[in-house]
Amino acid sequence: MEWFQEYKKLVFSESTSVENIDRAMSLKYEHIPSILYKYRSVNKYSLKNLEEDTIWLSDPRNFNDPYDCSFHHEAPIDPENADSVLSMAHKHSLIDGLTEEQIQAVRESRNPTVKLLELNYPDEPEFGRTCGKALSHVMKEEANALIRKTSEGFKGMYKICCFSENPKSILMWSHYADYHTGFCIGYDIYKLGNEDLRTRSIYPVVYSDEMFDASGVFGSNGNVDNILYLNQAALMKSTEWSYEKEWRLVFGNMLIEKEMPYAMPRPKHVILGAKISSENEETIREICGRKNIEVFKLNMRYNQFVLDVQR
Repeated sequence: MEWFQEYKKLVFSESTSVENIDRAMSLKYEHIPSILYKYRSVNKYSLKNLEEDTIWLSDPRNFNDPYDCSFHHEAPIDPENADSVLSMAHKHSLIDGLTEEQIQAVRESRNPTVKLLELNYPDEPEFGRTCGKALSHVMKEEANALIRKTSEGFKGMYKICCFSENPKSILMWSHYADYHTGFCIGYDIYKLGNEDLRTRSIYPVVYSDEMFDASGVFGSNGNVDNILYLNQAALMKSTEWSYEKEWRLVFGNMLIEKEMPYAMPRPKHVILGAKISSENEETIREICGRKNIEVFKLNMRYNQFVLDVQR
């Protein structure tokens, strides 16, 4: 997705503008898939959504991926960062008695916290090293706990609905459509137009081995002035999920405070799972018939691991 890199610069920079966002939305609009699919199990909630042309906006804290919408950021005090350690030491007068050579030794040390404590106990360097190691461990644990708490706390700011470009994923039919007994709803987001809030709030997921770095907001030198910046946390997932080819409708910054149904255009079509029951198939066909929605059904190919869409 080379186009998304340009989109990211326009929308998710430390600061942006209305002009940049408008350019980015036009760029994204050119690349929205013709149909995006929502996998569903058959239950009273999914049938109600189909009947009422709605989807469900979920809190990511309820998602099956515990890393979903997580981020990390620079620790307030990093015991392995010499500048951070020396800054803390200066505030607490721990370097007042050190020479310039000793301060430089702390700066150049692989373990600056340990070195600092060692130098502060010149008569008992081993005691200083032991204290330094213990302090370094405590600082790391507290910093990691704070980062995790911040990340988990901010997950509640998002309300999300997930879609896929691929309506024939064997894994997704298993995971999200009750082992192929459910159905899949196809939405034409493109026809809503570029100015529609749903079009402007839908993004492709970026698959990565690294979690989103939110230091620009929560780090000691945080200088982000862009309310859309943290939406990136909702778009980054582990590469292990890349088979999903996911797009997400994301409302961040507590724009929507709680999980709720949300209006969507009438589905373009519905695809029934290969193992859907005759009763559920009849129910869905009846709803779609009244709403003039085309219905397809998947068929399992007999000689390949492939699902075919049939009328």
